[in-house]
Amino acid sequence: MPRMCQVTGKKTEVGMNVSHSHRRTKRTFLPNLQNMKFRSEILGREFALRISAAGLRTLTKHGGLDAYVMAKPISRLSADMAAVKKAIEKKVGAPAKPAKKPAHKPNISARLAKKVAAKK
Repeated sequence: MPRMCQVTGKKTEVGMNVSHSHRRTKRTFLPNLQNMKFRSEILGREFALRISAAGLRTLTKHGGLDAYVMAKPISRLSADMAAVKKAIEKKVGAPAKPAKKPAHKPNISARLAKKVAAKK
């Protein structure tokens, strides 16, 4: 399992330790990951997530797992979170997408009729 937050996508970074004499040695910066369980009110079950402290604040800000997942497009979610969103959409029904207005193009014959009427 990679060391990566399932909400924010934070993962291990590589950097340098710099001593007083400016000698550099490689080191890793690990995210503050916690194993936590979150309850989905819509699905009525718990999901175990490995999230960072920043991810926990994000879920709290959105008002829970369900609200966070439904607010984000699937392309911005991790694979596990996308599966949760699909399960919620399946249970609730897909959210109604606004219908696109068709581009109105008048009929060519109607335009010709207007030109003929204007010339008379």
